[in-house]
Amino acid sequence: MTRVRIAPSPTGAFHVGNAQSALFNWLFARKNGGKFYVRIEDTDKERSNKESEENIIKALEWLDLKPDAEFIRQSDNLPKHRKLLQDLLDSGKAFYCYHTPQELEAEQKDQELKKEAPRHICVHKKNQKKEVGGIIRLAVDSESDRVILFDDQIRGKIEFKASLLGDFSIARAVDDPLYNFAVVADDSDMEITHVIRGEDHISNTPKQILIYEALGLPIPLFAHLPLLLGSDRSKLSKRHGGTATLEYQQDYLPEALINFLGSLSYGFSKEIISKEDMIEEFDLAKVHKSGAAFDVKKLNWINSQYIKQLPAAEFKNLTGLSVSDEAVLLITERLEKLSDVQNFDYFWKEPIYEKGLLKWPPFAKASEGEKKVATLEKSIETLTEVGKIIEKFDFKDNKDMLRKLLDDFSSKIGNRGLVYWPLRVALSGKEKSPDPVDIAFVLGKEKVKVRIDNAIKKLEN
Repeated sequence: MTRVRIAPSPTGAFHVGNAQSALFNWLFARKNGGKFYVRIEDTDKERSNKESEENIIKALEWLDLKPDAEFIRQSDNLPKHRKLLQDLLDSGKAFYCYHTPQELEAEQKDQELKKEAPRHICVHKKNQKKEVGGIIRLAVDSESDRVILFDDQIRGKIEFKASLLGDFSIARAVDDPLYNFAVVADDSDMEITHVIRGEDHISNTPKQILIYEALGLPIPLFAHLPLLLGSDRSKLSKRHGGTATLEYQQDYLPEALINFLGSLSYGFSKEIISKEDMIEEFDLAKVHKSGAAFDVKKLNWINSQYIKQLPAAEFKNLTGLSVSDEAVLLITERLEKLSDVQNFDYFWKEPIYEKGLLKWPPFAKASEGEKKVATLEKSIETLTEVGKIIEKFDFKDNKDMLRKLLDDFSSKIGNRGLVYWPLRVALSGKEKSPDPVDIAFVLGKEKVKVRIDNAIKKLEN
């Protein structure tokens, strides 16, 4: 059976790159009738914290990427790690290195000067000392001409020269394994068949293959996902904006973020696509090799499409609004981010605006003084006439009839904008809004009359 996992470290917020990795692992498991697991890699005792672990769990719950079993913590596996490390030490496949940090730093600087590959060929692996101390390294044949080759499920064949790895460290002590060792031990214990992770782990893969071999364990298949990039094509980071998954919760629907993250590195057949359709189309070999820029404008557009599909009751529940379904329709047709719903607050409270916004753009070929007087007088005049039209109009009639009355008045004075602009501002207080006739029908006749009267008073003062 196909078994995949994600293994985030609880040392910070759950990054959107982690979320994309979780999505692709989840899609692969669902497509192949397999299992998707989450392992919290908390062996970094100094940096791991409960808050970050909770952030990971909450982010996955919000995205509805549920694992097929309880979360596993890497720290719970330390007894197994200890036994495997001791087995390697007893067999001579691993050994204690007693070089000091200062000696290792000097060696590395010397290699840099000579432009040699950084590696540590340790003399201690030959002396067969049994004393505990130093760090534990895997014994690698530095004279070997072996090429470590693996068939990456996304990138094809990748190879590394084994001799260039040196005797690399796998633990600080038998009770303190390092990443490459712990991940091999845990993936084997969980019977992981496919390791699907970011391309920044490619350089870890040959080391992990050697550890698998030293332990006599079956090696999973590897697939390395492209990294998410910022607008400048560098690796996505905080300087490009929000990168923590839960930071998007206040503005975006989880389905929209899933859709967006999937489309960043995969050519799905539709721009707006459900998780179910993603599963149907998903093929690991078709994941893009190159990184994709995190385009917030595209995310906003995708989010707007999902907002439009929300039932009125669900939208009101999400936003906490108490407005009519007709108002919801006008809002959701124009909303990109949930927090921007406050831009439509004129549906539930009186608008606040400067009276200068009510003045229709001045007529050409007039002095500045004449423009101000003309626009002020014309706005009062037209709003007064519009108020009379509203007074006589029965709001039970079709809104197109009101629009026709306003258009007829516009033709009479020879300027449509002079009618619709001050009406739009009077009702919404905004330069941009839905059609003022639509707003009028949502507000109702009495509120419309009050707002027009208030606008006229504001212009007269």
